[in-house]
Amino acid sequence: MKNKKVLVIAGIIAGVAFLCLVGLFFFNSREYFSGQFGRKTYISNTDVSSLTVEEAVAVMNESKGFTVQFSKDGKVYDIDVSDAVTREFSKDEVVECKDNLTFTEYLLGQEKDFQVKPAQSMVDEEKLRNILQRALPAETTKTKDAYIDEEFQLVPEVFGDQVNFDELIHNIKEGVNTGLKLDYKLEDYYIQPKFTKESENIVKAVEEISTYKGMKIVYQFGEDSEVIDWDKLKKYLVYNPDTAVLKLKTKWVNNFVRQMSSKYNTYGKTRKFKTTKDGTVKIHGGIMGWWINEDDTVKQLKKLLKNKKSKTVEPVYRNIAAQHGEDDIGDTYIEISIKRQHVWFYKDGKLKLDSKTVTGKLTKDRKTTVGVHRIYGKQRDRYLGTMAVQGYRSFVHYWMPFNWDGQGLHDATWRNKFGGDIYKTGGSHGCVNLPYDFAGKLYDAISIGTPVVVY
Repeated sequence: MKNKKVLVIAGIIAGVAFLCLVGLFFFNSREYFSGQFGRKTYISNTDVSSLTVEEAVAVMNESKGFTVQFSKDGKVYDIDVSDAVTREFSKDEVVECKDNLTFTEYLLGQEKDFQVKPAQSMVDEEKLRNILQRALPAETTKTKDAYIDEEFQLVPEVFGDQVNFDELIHNIKEGVNTGLKLDYKLEDYYIQPKFTKESENIVKAVEEISTYKGMKIVYQFGEDSEVIDWDKLKKYLVYNPDTAVLKLKTKWVNNFVRQMSSKYNTYGKTRKFKTTKDGTVKIHGGIMGWWINEDDTVKQLKKLLKNKKSKTVEPVYRNIAAQHGEDDIGDTYIEISIKRQHVWFYKDGKLKLDSKTVTGKLTKDRKTTVGVHRIYGKQRDRYLGTMAVQGYRSFVHYWMPFNWDGQGLHDATWRNKFGGDIYKTGGSHGCVNLPYDFAGKLYDAISIGTPVVVY
């Protein structure tokens, strides 16, 4: 009795199942034989389930339900972009998709996904961008380039999750035209840093900063100096974040050199000089004195900066003196007093030679030029002047020129007297006449560059 009951129940279940299968058969076969697509049919990212061919073509051309799949960090986002996409499909190709569906696929309700290339397609980039920016997850980290900060320290790059929508939209446009299923990993479209700490320009900038920090250019002026080091250089270093290039501005160099000239030039300045017999006097002019050649010194400094080398140098001079400092005459010099008609030679502060002399006659064209000069040449046995130009031609054994007026110290063997008031009426044409023996001793004692102080 019990077994009979079990068989009855099993039969009922089997009958119900059979009726369901028959119902499913007739339901699905109705779609098949009525010309409709199956219930899980997609053509080129458009759902055409249970639609006729004509209905499918219309829906596909309107891009209804057209979705693009995106993924980020393992999470999937299906985004409807139909409002931004217009496509036109061939009915014949849609019919071909319908013909490729089998009755078994209809009967079992299997999912089918056909890919048909549209005859035409158009994407509204602005609409697509708005759709994506609203629907995709917001960025959490902004991409940043590596750069050099205001303290000249390297700040490494940051890899963010900002999407490069231009590139993504470009690829979607191309994808739409293929008719294929579209899916994109957002990680493939993250904006990448233009410069990283390994980029050539960044590496070069870091190396240059290290070099500049170790640089020291010293302009020496005796015991004084002007130093160009990191503290100064960093004020003129400029980093361009667009190119990752570090540049040292050099406009300041001109002003720097001008300031050195103002501070250290002595050429043409009035000096205080302690004389042998007349105390301290003020002497103006003369050819001796430090005079920086600003143009050439600017070129010199710019070249040193370009080479990024440490070096101790002197400026390029137009004119020089005996020594640096407030007293640029030093303690080795020739002193000439026009008033006393006397010459003294001091070496290392000690009087070595002195003699009476005859200087230039006290007329505008013949007087000896006052000032601090220097010996710029030495020559033995030569003639001075010409009869045609100067009106005289004199042979001398020792010639020691000291200014740009053609004046110098020399022996005057045609004279038998020196000193006194001879110069007032019988003075030279500007030169300092000396006794022969004294001229020889002075010639041997001095060197080119020896200061000559005339007052």
